[in-house]
Amino acid sequence: MKYSVACNWDPALLERLSKEASSVNSLFGQITDDPFGGGRGSFLAPKGDREQAKAFIAEARKQGLHFNYLLNGACQDNLEMTRQGNRALFDHIEWVAATGADKVTVTLPILLVWLKRHFPDFTVVVSSWARVANVKRAKYWEDLGADEIILAEYATRDFASLKALRQALKCKIEVIANPSCLYMCYLDTNHINMMSHSSQGGHVSGGFVLDHCQVYCQRLKLGNPDEVIKARWVRPEDVGDYEEIGIDSLKLLERFRNTETLMQVVRAYEDRRFDGNFVELLTLPRRDAYNPPNLEYLIRPDVVNIDLMLEMADIFGYSFSDVMQIDNRALDGFAEHFKTHDCYHSSCEECGYCKRWAEKAVRVDEEKRRAILKRFDLFIEAIIERRTLAENVPLDVDHIQVSPEAVSVLDSLMAFVPPPLAEIARAKTIHGAAQIAGKDKNSKEDQEVGTEAIVHAFWLGTPEASRAPLQQALEQMGLWQHVAARERS
Repeated sequence: MKYSVACNWDPALLERLSKEASSVNSLFGQITDDPFGGGRGSFLAPKGDREQAKAFIAEARKQGLHFNYLLNGACQDNLEMTRQGNRALFDHIEWVAATGADKVTVTLPILLVWLKRHFPDFTVVVSSWARVANVKRAKYWEDLGADEIILAEYATRDFASLKALRQALKCKIEVIANPSCLYMCYLDTNHINMMSHSSQGGHVSGGFVLDHCQVYCQRLKLGNPDEVIKARWVRPEDVGDYEEIGIDSLKLLERFRNTETLMQVVRAYEDRRFDGNFVELLTLPRRDAYNPPNLEYLIRPDVVNIDLMLEMADIFGYSFSDVMQIDNRALDGFAEHFKTHDCYHSSCEECGYCKRWAEKAVRVDEEKRRAILKRFDLFIEAIIERRTLAENVPLDVDHIQVSPEAVSVLDSLMAFVPPPLAEIARAKTIHGAAQIAGKDKNSKEDQEVGTEAIVHAFWLGTPEASRAPLQQALEQMGLWQHVAARERS
């Protein structure tokens, strides 16, 4: 079995793959704010510009790896048929060709046709977002010239369809190995278009998205562990089942994983064995496993309430693997059922197969789950009540004096804040520091706060998902002791 691995633009990933992996033959990725948009919003996708991407792709190709550049946005706002929009897209494709990338992934049929006519050297891959899950739909794409098709996630355990697809198609077939998407997710179409536009450079949204689909999705999986079992992942131990059918490659996610955890996934699938919490291989929140979110796309005071968006960022700072453990060894034999069972035409409630396996293999920390579910429910209520759209009320901090040393420290800390948020973050930090220092926030008398309170207030105001790199920076700046002292007390 060959593997296609997510690209996080970290040169260390190429070094690790060259030394530790033998079955990886392709990487897939996309620069930030790509004009086509893609599968991950700019707030999630690893940051990479054209220069960085070109160097990375050149090195990957030097190592004998294919590079699959993603042109897989599901909607172009109809601009692809205008002179200006079409020219911009074709200019970008010409740049992709110049990088040395030899494969591209598309969701739009017209783009496949254009590529085959104007860029015949590319191997063109059909995205899973095209939702190919049966022979009829696949044949449309193959007849257009598709060289490879990535199947929709919900087809992964439909072994009858997999066999029929392999028998009917000449093109290559790829299956996504480690997704955590809800089976037959009702949010699917909404989420696909949401991610496309939130990663599309030049879009009117400016990359902003309140990913309510992810909020509802995580809420369902936390509340119902059998939904995680139903998600269409492939265990490393079951790779042989797909190899036997003739599936050409497995796709390993996730682009915003750091290199160490990407290599954890690669090792597990190459070894065809994983001893541990299977959740760690899936695309679920996990502290220190993913690159921090690009908050400048989320924290937009011009369009959304900042307090609630920071709350959302904080919600996703938890580790799913701390709440839910799935003993991978306890899942031995799980896949056999799907070789004869037709899930598509069955009722989960009547079948109960995945629920029984969840009872056997899943352990939940109930106290942690209740606490996180409560936070999710409060945020969902804020969305429904439209409080996320409330105006941002400026804080009055003019009466709070900050010591000269603390002002200097605060100035340096502002380098970690997205520019649109700087003014609000500064006021919140000063306000929080005054409270930490035990000052009366309603007092109009002059009052002064020092460095320790400023640093701790800044730390408390930072979403949990972004705290790891901040801690490292504070340690390098010699400021971490101010947080550590407060946290211990």
